[in-house]
Amino acid sequence: MKIVKKSMVIVLSAAIALLTMITGATPALAEGSSNIGLTAHCFTAYRENWSYVWGAASYGAVDCSGLIWSYNGVGGIRVDMLAASQNQGLAWGYVSNGVPNIHGLGLHHPGHIGVYVGSGMVIDAQSPYYGIAYHNISSGSWVEWFKIAGVSYPYQGWVLLNGESFYYENGEYLANTSRELDGVTYTFDGAGVSDIAPPDSAYQETDYSAPIAERPDNYYEEPSEETYVEEPSPEPEPEPEPEPEPEPSIEVQESSEEPKEESKEESKEESKEESKEESKEESKEESKEESKEESKKEEPEKEPEAMIDIIAEYGYEDDEESKTVSSVQTRLYELGYLSKKANGYYGDETVNAVMLFQSRNDLEVTGTVDDKTNKTLKSNKVESNFSILQSGSFDEGLSIPVATLQTRLSELAYYYDDVTGFYGELTASAVKQFQKDNELKATGVADSDTQLRIFSSSAKKNPNAGSAVYGNSGAMITRMQKRLIELRYLSGIVTDKFDDATLEAVHAYQKAAGLKESDMLTAEQLKVLYSEEAVKSPEYDVMKYGYAGDDVAQLQSRLASLKYYDGKTSGVYSNSVVAAVEKFQSDNDIDVTGSVDEETLVLLKTEAQRQNTHVGEELIIKTAAISDDALAGIADSKAMDLSLNSENHSDFLRSVIALSAVLVGASALMLVFIKGLKRKET
Repeated sequence: MKIVKKSMVIVLSAAIALLTMITGATPALAEGSSNIGLTAHCFTAYRENWSYVWGAASYGAVDCSGLIWSYNGVGGIRVDMLAASQNQGLAWGYVSNGVPNIHGLGLHHPGHIGVYVGSGMVIDAQSPYYGIAYHNISSGSWVEWFKIAGVSYPYQGWVLLNGESFYYENGEYLANTSRELDGVTYTFDGAGVSDIAPPDSAYQETDYSAPIAERPDNYYEEPSEETYVEEPSPEPEPEPEPEPEPEPSIEVQESSEEPKEESKEESKEESKEESKEESKEESKEESKEESKEESKKEEPEKEPEAMIDIIAEYGYEDDEESKTVSSVQTRLYELGYLSKKANGYYGDETVNAVMLFQSRNDLEVTGTVDDKTNKTLKSNKVESNFSILQSGSFDEGLSIPVATLQTRLSELAYYYDDVTGFYGELTASAVKQFQKDNELKATGVADSDTQLRIFSSSAKKNPNAGSAVYGNSGAMITRMQKRLIELRYLSGIVTDKFDDATLEAVHAYQKAAGLKESDMLTAEQLKVLYSEEAVKSPEYDVMKYGYAGDDVAQLQSRLASLKYYDGKTSGVYSNSVVAAVEKFQSDNDIDVTGSVDEETLVLLKTEAQRQNTHVGEELIIKTAAISDDALAGIADSKAMDLSLNSENHSDFLRSVIALSAVLVGASALMLVFIKGLKRKET
């Protein structure tokens, strides 16, 4: 009997200890329809180039209200989503007074609706011609903004959108500011994007953009004729077709025949009065004179007869032998008349580009490349079509969009970030570096001369392609900084700028790795930096402010078990961790530095191990008491007493109590079974 009883105690103790080891906060994914989900849904429609179909609201085919409604049926009344929002008392206001920093707001003007996706940008289904558009809010005549019916909007906490982290505070995401959250300082740029991603458990929302699952792909909702419905955006008027070429003149041929007929008649009359020889001579002379006079009169009209050489025109397409169209398109691209590279087909875009080129260069505007237009295209003395691009420029209304410039700079290995269509600090930095390498004045402003060089075939590629260079900014620098922090060469927050502090860390890494000190890390050196072969800092085992990693997370856990730290186990050595370490060092009579050296770490491990042993002993004693009392019929009261004295989460306690009850019940049944066996034996 004693053996069985002890066995039950051990089983119960082990089960509770196991539950204690595996407890932790598990982030729950957002359910329902959120503003982040709606925004991600709109980005999906834009990236997948969904079709505009008036009245449609299904995956791949929507109209303006259908774009919103196809996300889980939100929006209320499709023909008047603004009214549906106002009827529910949801927040709204006038765009002229400013739009809040909230993803997934509805935007409205008479006859049309769109979705505000943050950073001053809108996604809307415009028309069959434009399809799903992504553009700046200032480019549309929006009147009202409003919270969409059926969509939940966060009030406080982290959200994740397109892989970027945003923090909502009092209902709006933070921008152009910094916050210390859970001991970590986060910096938010103008678009609201955090420079550091929080722990996964911090997110309250996550990307999801599934449309209505039960709707078939060909779903079509017929709008009511009795109520207001959106009006499709007007399609642009087609360009006038080039005038037909004049038919070859044949007047010269007719006029040249008249003198011959007249000369024959005159020669007949004169032959009657004069000799045949004289009439022949006179008729020849007269016919020559008349032919000369007529040909002089007709010479100005002979010009149309000489057909103009057509190099390329609408409908022409390159084949394996001829690349004429591509040649024309490439030159138009270099001069800023085409925003796309050559595709070898002479379509509407090429026609429009040629017409604009002809207009800007005092040529007859036909949209057709004749010999004269072709010669002008090849000339060095020609008018380009570039607008000045600088910080703050965005795509709307530009002859050559910022996105085209960013794409070209990416090809030349100067720009490594996403093509956004907005001329920000990263684009300016890339332009400035290009100007330096191509012997232009390094201003960071893409003027006409700079763009002519950027888009030309003679543009120099980045000689340090793939390298992180002092003064650069962007995703490449962010990644490098994070790795330098992991290897303990850099402390503090990630800034995405190769600044002086980062340069100092790079120099320290180069020294430790036996590399020549320089103001850059080449592509090959970066490859090693990101590998397991990277040399760790000589002070790698010393943890201090700004460091991050699993060992920092373990340090936080030990400090928490000793009641010195009550923050989250983020793995980042924040100010709150510094304070906890200083308090521990002070209490244990060691140098108060706020950093964890070998002496501090050994003492922390010892104290944490002693604390865990003590807690484990108490847990086993209390668990054994529960088992004893359960066999005596009072397990429930003791289990409740244990739960009231525990500092664990209530959900965890309920699990422990339930498991204890099950195990106690099983123990009781085993006792009955053993007693039954003994009776049979006796």
